Amino acid sequence: MDWIQYRLTNKIGVMMLTSLFIFLNLFSFAQITPEIITLSKDPSAVIRMNKFYIEDVEDKRKIKGALLGKIVMLGKEKPAALATPADKELNSYWSNAAPKRNEKLLPVTVTIKDLQLIERRLGPNRVAGDIKLEVTFRWHRNMTPVELTNYQTSATYTRPEKEYDQAKLIKQMLDQALVHFQKWMTTNAGKNPALARNLKIVFNEINSTDKADTVFYSVKRPLIWSDFQGHKNRPGSRYAAAVFTSFAYEGHSYPKDDDLILEINLKIFMVKSMSWALADAKNAGTLRHEQLHFDVTRIVVERFKKRLEEADLTIEDYDSEIQYQFLEAFREMNTEQEAYDSATGHGLNNAAQAEWDRKISKEITSIYSRQ
Repeated sequence: MDWIQYRLTNKIGVMMLTSLFIFLNLFSFAQITPEIITLSKDPSAVIRMNKFYIEDVEDKRKIKGALLGKIVMLGKEKPAALATPADKELNSYWSNAAPKRNEKLLPVTVTIKDLQLIERRLGPNRVAGDIKLEVTFRWHRNMTPVELTNYQTSATYTRPEKEYDQAKLIKQMLDQALVHFQKWMTTNAGKNPALARNLKIVFNEINSTDKADTVFYSVKRPLIWSDFQGHKNRPGSRYAAAVFTSFAYEGHSYPKDDDLILEINLKIFMVKSMSWALADAKNAGTLRHEQLHFDVTRIVVERFKKRLEEADLTIEDYDSEIQYQFLEAFREMNTEQEAYDSATGHGLNNAAQAEWDRKISKEITSIYSRQ
């Protein structure tokens, strides 16, 4: 029992000595004062930017704070650091080159992925060095980060073991990063959707002449009986005529200046092969009733357009909102058509038909008077 206790005591003693040794080494390393590399802010030494300003700089390096790596001084390796933490130091340096905060310019956040300087002694009076820089550029649009571009560079050098201006080399890389981004902005302005700051909707209404089985809506081209080319005798149908109307949209986007233009082509149409009329029902009153069905579809599309113009569409996700509003408009169209037929008795109630004619005609006139 005494022997076992003795061995345990010795093991504990060894562990304590080992821990003390590690602590002393860490304490000793912590006492080494890093060599401070100062980045002068001389305005004449940097290139002036004019398309963006630096909103923020964040440090995502593996090493944190002001530490850069190590340099060789007087034959010994020594920690090297910036005067302040890297994010603050580079923010201060780059902000001296880019314009001040301005709502007309792009607010850019720069992320430092890598920035390190490592030197090693090759031999008497010879030092080798490696320096790396990697940054990414982005901005926040509607609180959503938009990645723009990245810049990565490195350099290897040898030097005599005497005073050396490491700060000059670092500044050259930092300047090159901003020059790269300025060129990228110039090249992509008005071409890259990532730089678009606003979303603008442009509506185009397709109203070309008749094509095959389709008649596109046009106030200048009302329906005629020859448009009704479907089977005249519909089994089980108790109506004299029917018109099949509907609408669809096609959209595409493209950047222009600071905007993303969303062009929506609207197709409001009737299908000839699905529209029909009995021979003895082809009179002006019945045709007018069917024309108003077409007009109702046109009115619903105008409401669809208005809701999109008033919707809070974002560049990041406008498509889902458009599809939602389209489905809502489609349901509205079916509801309106049923209400129209119900109120007019499918055109047999002359008084109600006249009232709907006045109401629908007024809305159609209002739509095209604004265009």
